Amino acid sequence: MLSKYRSMVSKSYGWNVALTCGHCKASVMPRYEGRSLHMATGAGDATVFAKLACPACGQRLIDEPVRKLAGLYTEVPLSAQNHRIIKQFIAGLVIVPAAFAFVLFMGLQMGWWRNNAFGLLVLSAAMIPLLVMLKNYRIAMLRSVCVCGKPAYRFLGIVQGTCCYCCSSCGQLLRLQE
Repeated sequence: MLSKYRSMVSKSYGWNVALTCGHCKASVMPRYEGRSLHMATGAGDATVFAKLACPACGQRLIDEPVRKLAGLYTEVPLSAQNHRIIKQFIAGLVIVPAAFAFVLFMGLQMGWWRNNAFGLLVLSAAMIPLLVMLKNYRIAMLRSVCVCGKPAYRFLGIVQGTCCYCCSSCGQLLRLQE
């Protein structure tokens, strides 16, 4: 079950959007040379983790992908499902510990249990990671659906704190708050 969760939550990295090279002015699909979390470019409104180069002149593209990503995704809205998942997650983070604290407080006041109080605290602490895993899985499920029927979303970068994906089958843009 944990391996299925990891495979579902893992992201496919890449770049499948044409760029205009600032050096030779060629408008082509850039050469993807991997990703680097340490050399992320454009840490402002948009952040790109892909290492891209112009196939025509070989020049490393740094500012072009950041501008392109910001231009593409600033108008793409977050889905209603994504908003609902985040709201439910925040409600769960508040309600679950509050409910356990209330039951624990009332139980100790009424003398329902003495030794089981510690077990209830451990149970409430174990619920938080499960809520996080459930939220991550539900958001990852949003990437498994596309209008073309062949979802193959690639992670392109981050714009204004949201993750940006592009379906490599049809070019559908997807923006998720993770």
